[in-house]
Amino acid sequence: MSSLRSIKGKIRSVQKTHQVTKAMEAVSGVKMRKSQIAALMARPYSFAAFRILSRITRSVDIAHHPLVLVRPVNRVLLVVVTSDKGLAGGLNSGATKCALATLADRMVSRENTGVLAIGRKGEEFFSRRGYLLEKHIQTMKDESAISDFNGVVSLITDLFTNGKYDECVLVYTNFRSTFEQEPVSRILLPFSVEGLSTMIKGIVPERGAFAEANANIENDARGADYLFEPSPEVVFETLLPRLMSIQLHHAFLEAKASEHSARMVAMRNASDKASEVTFSLTREYNKARQSAITREMSEIIGGIEAMK
Repeated sequence: MSSLRSIKGKIRSVQKTHQVTKAMEAVSGVKMRKSQIAALMARPYSFAAFRILSRITRSVDIAHHPLVLVRPVNRVLLVVVTSDKGLAGGLNSGATKCALATLADRMVSRENTGVLAIGRKGEEFFSRRGYLLEKHIQTMKDESAISDFNGVVSLITDLFTNGKYDECVLVYTNFRSTFEQEPVSRILLPFSVEGLSTMIKGIVPERGAFAEANANIENDARGADYLFEPSPEVVFETLLPRLMSIQLHHAFLEAKASEHSARMVAMRNASDKASEVTFSLTREYNKARQSAITREMSEIIGGIEAMK
């Protein structure tokens, strides 16, 4: 009888876990769609800024600008975007592995690497391994504005222009579809038009409900020459920090959509596994119960036969 109670308790426990995972799956699905819509809603602004930058580069020689100048890479600043919470499968481990692979490709040692961690998981990973943390930013809120990243942009540009780092690399998880998230690395500084173009293209997923929203950036980037006031140089100086904020903002939104998508899939797998465990425990319970009934009946029949 104690075995039956134990199995029954396990069944109740697994059923409660199943209810929790189903609820988390539903919540993550809604949050994933909201994050994806937020990224798409901000895309026209990014696209317009990109067109302005493309026209400025035809009027101004930006090659010698401090934020565009390419230097030999000896020290690297990693801007790693991860989540604050777990239960998202291999999402965060994929981002951290991508960051380590980026350093390995550049043959940069741990002593010559700085980390700006956006998200608690990335901060914990790199701090445990002895990397220099320039700053840690928690990402508990799902909603964010481009202006929220102005402070981060100021810190990054100061570190780069002061010569402390020769390159700044942004590492985050790109949302490709509900079941596919890809960790990617983008060169944030020195700034390049090609890097911004690649990121804007990646805002629209390859598959899904929003796949048709993609546009041909190359064709729209070409256009007539414009007159800039007060000068193209001043417009470029004003536009560049905004473009970096756009890149960070979209990386954050992509990482959030990937986080909720990975968590939704993980919770769906957990729910399916809970259903399998419940079925297995129920069958085990029925077998034990039938065995107990059979044993009791045998004892009753044996007692009756002994009384004859």
